[in-house]
Amino acid sequence: MSLLIAERLFAALLGEPTGPLYEDGYVGQRQGRASPARPLRYELLLDAPTLKLRRYLPLRRPRPLIPVLLVPPLMVTADVFDLHPKRSLARYLVERGYDVFLLDYGKPQARDRRLSLGRYVERRLQAGARMVKRVTGSDELSLVGYCLGGIFANCYAALHPRAGIRNIVTIGTPTDFSALLLQRVLAGVSRQPLETLAARYGYIPAAVCNASFHLLHPDAILRRPAEFWRSLSDPDFAAAPRPDGGRNLEYVNLTEAAFRQLWHNLVLGNELMNGQFAIGRRQVKYERIRAAALIIASREDRLVAPAAVTAITKKLTVADVTTRFVKGGHLGMLIGSRAERAWRLTAEWLDSRSRRRAAPKSEPAEVVPLPVAPTRPLVALRKVS
Repeated sequence: MSLLIAERLFAALLGEPTGPLYEDGYVGQRQGRASPARPLRYELLLDAPTLKLRRYLPLRRPRPLIPVLLVPPLMVTADVFDLHPKRSLARYLVERGYDVFLLDYGKPQARDRRLSLGRYVERRLQAGARMVKRVTGSDELSLVGYCLGGIFANCYAALHPRAGIRNIVTIGTPTDFSALLLQRVLAGVSRQPLETLAARYGYIPAAVCNASFHLLHPDAILRRPAEFWRSLSDPDFAAAPRPDGGRNLEYVNLTEAAFRQLWHNLVLGNELMNGQFAIGRRQVKYERIRAAALIIASREDRLVAPAAVTAITKKLTVADVTTRFVKGGHLGMLIGSRAERAWRLTAEWLDSRSRRRAAPKSEPAEVVPLPVAPTRPLVALRKVS
């Protein structure tokens, strides 16, 4: 009951997931007109409470390109890559013939309190990458990460330089947290009460995650007050389909272990930039990344300053590193009305770096018949709209 009261208090003061914030946040049509495009359809290749893997069904004849795995951040649902038919990076890539996959971490609960940043990288992302290569027959793939999802992609590539990650695209992904002065101040002030909250419930509630975003974007509530107040009175508002074919951005819980690492190691400790961040017993060294890198940032981003994003160029040692600036806020550059520039940059950059490489020629080996074991019947993959 106390947790519910706390969530409602945060909601009343700072807002639940609201309606569209066209330039700096959520997505939708300004006039509410119906969209002719249907939501993307996909099949689930992995289906667990905190690990799902979507494979989007093609909209055109696929091109001979290595597959793309979209890596979402924490605290919001994976639908941030496909909120609306006209504001969808996933759709943009599918329409251009890419075989697109999306990781989905689900909605963590108290039982998931030990789910740390390291487990997201070494278990969820690794499992997803291996499944993508397995079902496509490709030895390589590209990772596209937004915000914290970009950190996951970079960490995985640094820990596994031979895992076949050819390209990494990061959008609004920080590396140098010392450039985020306001966030570090808020993290220091809020550390004790948030640690108490996380220890008691096993997670930071979704409403608190949303509140932290609104503290840095106080105009968010004022943009669409009617939809904001509706979100307070209707608990299903955020997750419900919109009349124009889209959805509202939905916040989710942040597990206790992930919160502690994010606050202590990344925000306050700045361990990614200092080369001190460790997953298990292994230190994450961005210098070990072998993948080509596209770094997308925005000078209008008030949540993650451009200097925090572009600082990774000081760590990477690969020759193929590209930095591009786009318009829009932290969410706006991915799902806002001007987000298509970031999508186009991503697709064009990947086009020239995603051709499948021919398998090396080898002498034919003698075929030795093997005993045939009884096989289990194939199970049809579940298609989801």
